Amino acid sequence: MTSRAETMPRRIAGTVLLLGYVVMLAMNAPGQLSYDSVEQLAEGRAGFYNSWHPPVMAWLLGFFDRLLPGTLLFLLFQSLLLLAAFLILTWLRPRGWASVAVSAAIVLSPQWLLFQGEIWKDILFADAAIAGFASLAWYGHNHRSAALVLAALLLGLAASTRQNGLVLLPVAAITLWLILRGKRVSAWRQGLIFFIALLGLTTAIQLALVPKTDGGEGTQAEILLGQSYDLTGALARAPNLGLPLDRHLRDVLSGPGTRVYSPLRSDPFAADPVVSQALSQTPDGMIGHAWWWLVQNHPLLYLQVRKSVFAAVVMTPDPLICHFSPVGVSAPTAMLKPLGLKASIRPQDRALANYAKFFFATPVFSHLAWGGLAVILLALLLWRGEASDLAVAGLLAGALLFSLSFALISIACDYRYLIFLDLSVMSACLYAVPTHEFLCRLWSRFSRRFAHPRPD
Repeated sequence: MTSRAETMPRRIAGTVLLLGYVVMLAMNAPGQLSYDSVEQLAEGRAGFYNSWHPPVMAWLLGFFDRLLPGTLLFLLFQSLLLLAAFLILTWLRPRGWASVAVSAAIVLSPQWLLFQGEIWKDILFADAAIAGFASLAWYGHNHRSAALVLAALLLGLAASTRQNGLVLLPVAAITLWLILRGKRVSAWRQGLIFFIALLGLTTAIQLALVPKTDGGEGTQAEILLGQSYDLTGALARAPNLGLPLDRHLRDVLSGPGTRVYSPLRSDPFAADPVVSQALSQTPDGMIGHAWWWLVQNHPLLYLQVRKSVFAAVVMTPDPLICHFSPVGVSAPTAMLKPLGLKASIRPQDRALANYAKFFFATPVFSHLAWGGLAVILLALLLWRGEASDLAVAGLLAGALLFSLSFALISIACDYRYLIFLDLSVMSACLYAVPTHEFLCRLWSRFSRRFAHPRPD
């Protein structure tokens, strides 16, 4: 039976999270909209999706827009996923009063107070993925089939929302295997079935939306941009590199291309009219062939290019360029007017941006700091090894693997790209924050192991 001393901190921590949710909505509703947000809302309303982004985000925006025009319902759906995950993790284990402090720290963080109001696929992905692993933790706690089904649905949504979100699927399957390993002989079969189900659900979502997309033209353009961006980065380091490109394109990439190239983001490179025109006139397959030639013949140079771009997305060295506090509605008037929107920054938006600035030079805005804490918590949870511990450990492992995947695909340093890591660590802190009794047991083990060493 749960004692009052355990129940009270849970209730207060949950109340803090709920109050923080209300404040976040009051400050952000109906949502902060960047160019990408407006573009996807327009696609959702039209029912035709550009494959530059996974279409499920635009489909959801369109679905909620038909119920209530705008992005308010989508904001509610997106943010409720994370709130529900936090509440589940709060109630899975006995709580100490430290959990109240952790809850307060979470709802006061810019990752919650500002970024949860952003209408971005990165936030939807993070919230759905965390809710999926929280459901796995719930399943590990009580082995209810409903929790496992919910985990599958949420992880399928997450994997459909970001292209590199697919890395979470094998992590989730291995996590389920670890949860069941000590309880069922067929744990590996259950893990394999779960992986197949996740992969099938993700594929089904994509196939259902394919007829309403551009047939992959956006995806091809995105790949072309990434490969040409890498080639230009290589030329910036080795101007005499003999890339197998026609003379005109090579002159453009090594000239105007290298002058606008920056590992911080590809936008200046992609927006340059000379570069853009040269790429549009390039014969099919030439860029891809040159990129593979670079990888195969100069792997160290390629890794140097990727290292600098990955360092930018991890270190986010410039708060302005890396978008630490994007607020308001921002897009060309021609895009906003048909949607009944106009470019604006409200007083509460400015207040949020100013609030976020207090944290710019602190570990709060450091993916590296969150990653280091993730490794520590991962080791602690695996060492403790309870079923729900393993699910939260799986969340952290998935967040770290997801972050590492940007070493291959990143083309900008936007802070939002790795916000899944930050929010996952916050979730793990909320779950793993130690009680007084746990600290006593940990000290007892430590003192028995090290205070009285065995004689030689």
